[in-house]
Amino acid sequence: MYISWLRIEGFRNFVNETINFADKTLVIGTNDVGKTNMIYALRLLFDKSLSERDLELSNSDYNAYTSATTIKITVCIKDIKEDCLRSTFNGDIQNDSMIIQYQNSKNGEFAIYTGATEELLQAKAGRFYLKRLNLEYVNSNRDILSFMKRTKLQLLDRSKENLLEAQKTSDAITVQALQDDLKAMNDKIDNLEYIQASLSKVNDELASLAFNNEDQLVKFTTGNNEVEDLLNNLDLAYSTSKGNLKIGGDGRNNQIYLATWVAKQKFDKSLERVTIFAIEEPEAHLHPHQQRKLSKYLAENFTEQIFITTHSSQIAAEFRPDKIVRLYSQSKCTKVAQGGCAKNIGLSFDEFGYRLNAISSEVFFSDAVFLVEGPSEKLFYTALSQDLGIDFDRYNITLLDVNGIGFKPYIKICKALDIPFVIRTDDDIFEKSYKKRGTYKYYGGISRVMGIYEELLSNCQTEELYRYWEENKQYNEWEANEVACPQETRNLNKTIREKIDLYNIFLSVKDLENDIVATSLYQSLSDHYGTKVPEEIVKKMQGKKAEHMLEYLNNIRKLGVSLECIKDDAIAKPIIRLKSLVEGRIRDSEEQGRAN
Repeated sequence: MYISWLRIEGFRNFVNETINFADKTLVIGTNDVGKTNMIYALRLLFDKSLSERDLELSNSDYNAYTSATTIKITVCIKDIKEDCLRSTFNGDIQNDSMIIQYQNSKNGEFAIYTGATEELLQAKAGRFYLKRLNLEYVNSNRDILSFMKRTKLQLLDRSKENLLEAQKTSDAITVQALQDDLKAMNDKIDNLEYIQASLSKVNDELASLAFNNEDQLVKFTTGNNEVEDLLNNLDLAYSTSKGNLKIGGDGRNNQIYLATWVAKQKFDKSLERVTIFAIEEPEAHLHPHQQRKLSKYLAENFTEQIFITTHSSQIAAEFRPDKIVRLYSQSKCTKVAQGGCAKNIGLSFDEFGYRLNAISSEVFFSDAVFLVEGPSEKLFYTALSQDLGIDFDRYNITLLDVNGIGFKPYIKICKALDIPFVIRTDDDIFEKSYKKRGTYKYYGGISRVMGIYEELLSNCQTEELYRYWEENKQYNEWEANEVACPQETRNLNKTIREKIDLYNIFLSVKDLENDIVATSLYQSLSDHYGTKVPEEIVKKMQGKKAEHMLEYLNNIRKLGVSLECIKDDAIAKPIIRLKSLVEGRIRDSEEQGRAN
């Protein structure tokens, strides 16, 4: 069996979201977006460690932005084949599927409902099914010593139970020998002179206080007189070829904790129950290689359904995209990209093929993505954002250059993950030849952005921009021997620029270098390249684009020249738009609050 979907209504930062799951689901998103709240919703239904009092919830658990007075948490369980579940839920299962729902209200008590469908739900006596269906949870604050204190006796007992008879006999003989050795050792310790004398004065004082104390002596002694007590109080150590080492180091402790936890689950596995697993931020204190390995380790060691939350781009890169749930914030409430695990997300990533490593897994955690042509644009806009005081990291904005891949694969991924994006592309003039018509020129940027629009952004053929392009796209080409670009072409170019802006796509006048030279940065460029001729400056900049861009930016930094001087130019508009896209979600929430 597996949980097919979860719907959360009115709970904390969830208004009404349905989240589809896979057998191994990775839950990602920025801080405070609701990953732990999503897991807690599952825990309310399935976690045995939560008491009845925990299930009552408090007023702060109700969604504040919608003034929710009720909470509903619903799961759909599918592919139910296990006999222990069929006997437990009896008539609630149809076609190997069923619904379980938790309800609560501010004016009442919580209730549990089960049924074959949502229409057939019936109230039940609490979480009656926990003995057969439950969830094991590991939170992000892992204390290895406390965990081992709680767990070691279970591990030792399970290990004893799994011994063969010959092994049990051998251990019994060894334990008896240890008991004899322990008694002999304790006797020798008691006979040490300094130990016998250490409390003599204390005993003298006790005797003077009360007659009854004369034949009772206090003394230092070893804590363990029985070997079983000694074996039950073993300490955790790390064994090396040089001897035992004290456990230390947060990364190592995290690995030991998770390895011990996994081993315990394997010991506890039974046909009499089904357990779901949820682990929060397993990557804590681990370097990137071990984060990736841990991701594989957890995925490979569980045949049962498992949920993992993470902030690690290393772990995100190891999961198949169609097994990832991306949570993001909109109007201060949590939304789910594409409804959770979805095949179309996997298809979007499949287009990258072997080039998948070209996309930064940081995109998964981004609130907006800025797509540019190449490394020189990336260098320039990184510097410009800093001078404009728009911190990309603060706004969770990822800047990517699409060099060698093109915009479309990236756009498909952004759309699949519900991530806003902004594009800035060149509008160079190119030539192409026809066998019968000869050679024609065309604006490459116009063709590029309209190709993106038609394939990925247009919702229907009745849209104004779509109709305009269909009626006028022939004007984007003109005969190569014409001295000047025709007026119809200029009109088309101007109109497309204005309309495509609504889709967060920005076109250069020509290209980055020409656009920069046309700004108030001209003088600093002229000084840097030693020429006042704009064409010569552009030629030098385009010789080794990224290298020359970096040299120029470093030079003006030394001279104290700020790029803020071009904040009102068209070249800065993409960054301003990115900022407004991220902030817009917050404004939507504030406006909604004022309206209510």
